[in-house]
Amino acid sequence: MSLTTQSSVIGRLEGEDCQWCHDGRLEQGTYKGNDAVVCDACETPAAQLW
Repeated sequence: MSLTTQSSVIGRLEGEDCQWCHDGRLEQGTYKGNDAVVCDACETPAAQLW
């Protein structure tokens, strides 16, 4: 099973509101070279896999 499927941590968090800013939503991306879910506004990671 891929770690970035809808049933993964990243997949489950995608689309949620950012807990660090008022304007952002979480989307799949990378953070420091790792698969992650990050805010589209403030770029803060909510989770990353390494």
